[in-house]
Amino acid sequence: MDCARTIKRLGAKEVNVIYRRAKEQMPAEEKEIEDAEKEGIKFLFQNNIIKILGQNKVEKVELIKTKLIKKENEERLVPVNIENSNYFMNVNYIIMALGSNVEPYVKDLGLKTNKWGNIEINEKYQTSNPKIYAGGDLAGVKSTVAWAAYSGREAAKNIAKILID
Repeated sequence: MDCARTIKRLGAKEVNVIYRRAKEQMPAEEKEIEDAEKEGIKFLFQNNIIKILGQNKVEKVELIKTKLIKKENEERLVPVNIENSNYFMNVNYIIMALGSNVEPYVKDLGLKTNKWGNIEINEKYQTSNPKIYAGGDLAGVKSTVAWAAYSGREAAKNIAKILID
């Protein structure tokens, strides 16, 4: 949330937050979501990114709508892709905020990882692909919410510099 709001405040024309679950399951405070919406950030709940597309740069993403189901031995509703609900969205940049194992999400992106499986980043939070930024647990930054928020904000500032220049 911090990344989205920071990028918007620093001049991005449009910011979309894509979340595969419903608003009620989002790990953010209701006020935080409301404030982001007031700032012009759009939320795409129950959508999942299938592919990142582009030639030499990010150009669009393929999304698919999801439905939430109760699975055996699961406390939280699980998002399941809805067949044939795919659509495309034009984008210039992507910031991934993932609270899980890195490997399934980045294996096809060809990003360099360290011996612990975290994505390697430089001082500007850029990965080995300069159009992809990472922070927080994804990049092995200290595992606290405060440090994840800090690294997300710093990544957003560096992205904003590129967008504004």
